[in-house]
Amino acid sequence: MVLSRSWQVVGHTVILLLCLAVLMPMAIVVATSFKPPNEVFRLQPIPADPTLRNYQEVFADRAFLIFLWNSAGTTVLRVGGQIFFAVLTAYAFARWRFPGHNLIFAAVLGAMMIPHQLTMIPIYILVAELNWFDTWQALIVPNLAMPFAVFLLRQHFLSFPRELFDAAEMDGAGPWTALWRVVLPNLKPALAAITIVLFIDCWNEYFWPLLVTETEASQTIQIGIRRYLEEDFADFGALMAGVTLASLPALAVFFMLQRRVMETFVGSGIKG
Repeated sequence: MVLSRSWQVVGHTVILLLCLAVLMPMAIVVATSFKPPNEVFRLQPIPADPTLRNYQEVFADRAFLIFLWNSAGTTVLRVGGQIFFAVLTAYAFARWRFPGHNLIFAAVLGAMMIPHQLTMIPIYILVAELNWFDTWQALIVPNLAMPFAVFLLRQHFLSFPRELFDAAEMDGAGPWTALWRVVLPNLKPALAAITIVLFIDCWNEYFWPLLVTETEASQTIQIGIRRYLEEDFADFGALMAGVTLASLPALAVFFMLQRRVMETFVGSGIKG
C-alpha cells in the first residue's frame, strides 16, 4: 500500500514537471507580449509596466489580419471536409460488406504509415498542373483525405448497436437518413475528439503552406510569423503578441471539446 502510494506520488510529480515544461514557454510568450520595448529582454517573468501596445501594433498590421483570416478560413473548410468524407467512408466500411472490403480498408490503414513528406512532391506537381498554386484550393483539397479519421470513426460505427439501424429501417429511414439522424447524434464525443486533432494539425501546419503559397493573399499565420523573423523584425513584443493570438484558436477549440476526449478514446477500438 505504501509502495503504491509512493508510485502515485512519483507519477503525479512527473506529470506536473511535464506540464510545467509545456506551459512555461507559453507563459513566457504571453508575458513578453505585454512588455514594453525596454522590458522585452529583461529576465523578469512578469512585466513591471504592462501595456497593450504590442497588440495594437499587431491589429494595425493589415498583413497579419490577412494571415489570420487565411488560417481561419482554410482550417474550417479543410477540417469540415475531412470530417465529412471520413464520416461517409467510415460508415460504408462499418455497415456494408462489399468485394474487396478488407483489402481496401487495409490500403486506408497503409496510407496512415506513409510519411507526408513522400507524397508532397507528386501532390505539388498536381497542384501546379491545376493552376492552384498560391490559392486556398492548394491548402484545402489535397488534404481532405484523412485515414486516421476514417479508422477512428469506423471503430465507433462498429460499436454502434445494430438494433438501432434495424429500428430506423423499420421506420422507413434509408442509410443516409439513419446516418445523419440516428448515428451521428450519438457519436458526438468521437466527432469532438477528431475535430480537436484535425484542427490543431491543420492550424499549426507550416511546411505544406510554405510550398504552395507565395503571397500574403493566401499565406497562413504560421508562414506570416516566420516571415517577420526573416525580415529582421525587431519588435519582439509585437511578435510575441502575434504568437499569442495565433495560439488562441487551437486552445479555444481544445477547451471547448476536451471534455469529450477521454470517453472517446476509452470507447474506441472495443469492437471491430
